[in-house]
Amino acid sequence: MKERGRVVETAGNVAKVEILRKDECSRCKVCGFGSRDRIVAVATNTIGAKEHDEVEVELEGSQVVRAAAILYLIPLAFLLVGLYFGTVFASFIDRRDMAPLASAVLGFGLLGFSYAGIAVYSKRPDISKYRVRVIGILGTNEHQRSGDVDIQDKV
Repeated sequence: MKERGRVVETAGNVAKVEILRKDECSRCKVCGFGSRDRIVAVATNTIGAKEHDEVEVELEGSQVVRAAAILYLIPLAFLLVGLYFGTVFASFIDRRDMAPLASAVLGFGLLGFSYAGIAVYSKRPDISKYRVRVIGILGTNEHQRSGDVDIQDKV
């Protein structure tokens, strides 16, 4: 998946790239990008793009699927396992009337646990494989659109 964007900030080999929404994004709404005009992505910047450069960024399709699985399927699995074991636990203590409560507590508890695990996992160095990469500089744009005014423009 390749997109075009503008570098808004750099720090070492990391760049924050502002990506404008395409028409296809407004129909998809999978990632929530469809509801916004622009999104800022943290990208690996090994080619030396500088602030205000127009760049091309890429995230491999297989990595998009893996990231979606981590963010959506793993928490869903933890929720379902918690719901199941809540029912089993209520049956084990012979309190079937408590099954909905035990299922809800255990299900949402494991759901929270899965999100905590994902947060810890996202701090690891190998998470960079799920990070967008800057693959090309399309041009420099010193006069950016966000309202920065050059001193010579004022004179």
